[in-house]
Amino acid sequence: MSRVPRLLVVSPIASHPADQGNAARIAALGAALMARGIRCEFLHFATEGAAPSAEAAMARFWHALHTEPGSAIGEPSLPGVWGIDDWCPESLVERLAALQRTRRYDAVLVNYVWLSRALEGAGDAFRILDTHDLFGGRDAVARDQGLDPSWFFTTIAKEGRGLARADLVLGIQAEEAAALARRGAREVMLLSHMPPLRFLDRPAGPPAGTAFGYFGSANPWNLAAVRALDAALAAAPDLPWLLAGRILRRADLRLASRPRLMPELRDVAGFYAAVDCVLNPLAGGTGLKVKTVEALAFGNPVLGTVDAFAGLPAEHPGHACADLPALLTLMRECRRSGAFRRELRQASRLLALRHAADVSAAQDVLAARLRALAA
Repeated sequence: MSRVPRLLVVSPIASHPADQGNAARIAALGAALMARGIRCEFLHFATEGAAPSAEAAMARFWHALHTEPGSAIGEPSLPGVWGIDDWCPESLVERLAALQRTRRYDAVLVNYVWLSRALEGAGDAFRILDTHDLFGGRDAVARDQGLDPSWFFTTIAKEGRGLARADLVLGIQAEEAAALARRGAREVMLLSHMPPLRFLDRPAGPPAGTAFGYFGSANPWNLAAVRALDAALAAAPDLPWLLAGRILRRADLRLASRPRLMPELRDVAGFYAAVDCVLNPLAGGTGLKVKTVEALAFGNPVLGTVDAFAGLPAEHPGHACADLPALLTLMRECRRSGAFRRELRQASRLLALRHAADVSAAQDVLAARLRALAA
């Protein structure tokens, strides 16, 4: 007789509040697996700390919550780049090993390749690594786009060492899944991300107060995109826009186009209700653009660059703008033409439905594998 499979999810990011892309990915995958009958516990390696309200939310969400204090990060162990284990202390490996001895998980899922060392504490559990992004050579990608590299980056060879620790590696979009296989992963599974489709259970409301809006965190790619968009819209006063998200916490963000600001946001739904069309003017970047799929999930029409829709089966011209001038042209068309707005909304919702079906099918496959471990 089969028993309930037991999975431990290990993450340096709090899953709640899910107000940035990586947290939303972690929470959504956990919810999907729990809905499929998997017992999911959460080990939070608190590198960024967690407010009491966040800890309470995580404790309510997961079947069990475990915490491990974060530790100080020293200097890179390699010239100019981080070693694969520079951000993962032995204490985390030991904590995971202790949990595995007492709780006997069937599988352990570690988030980010730079925590892959933790898998050494997984004992005989099936080892899964959710990559979120490519980190080998990420500094070169940033410099090619005129950005200073930040957060974690390492060499492709060191990333391969981390990937090889897992029995199964999850890639968040198809091009990166292929790259992970080339870089040394034993087995790669494409498992993308899609939030719940909010537009399925709510009627269309009246026109929003602001025609266009952008919501994002303060990572370097978002900052570069918003500064470029702001410069373009400073010369286009006919295109009002709203800006929201953690990006507004940046004291050095100077905005010449004078957008409407939404600095306090208890629920992201407030942003999507306040704008009609969501913008993602991203240039470059890696991984799946979670802000794009979140906007699609809320049912808003979305306009963005090719890079903003990387990893999605996009077909509409509004989902493949070559650059900012092309984006502004379609923004004006969106304001001018009700037919274009309806067409863009329909294309955005169809894209959301197709992507959601693909993600759900992959979640089914992963859950089946976890159930087989407990059979």
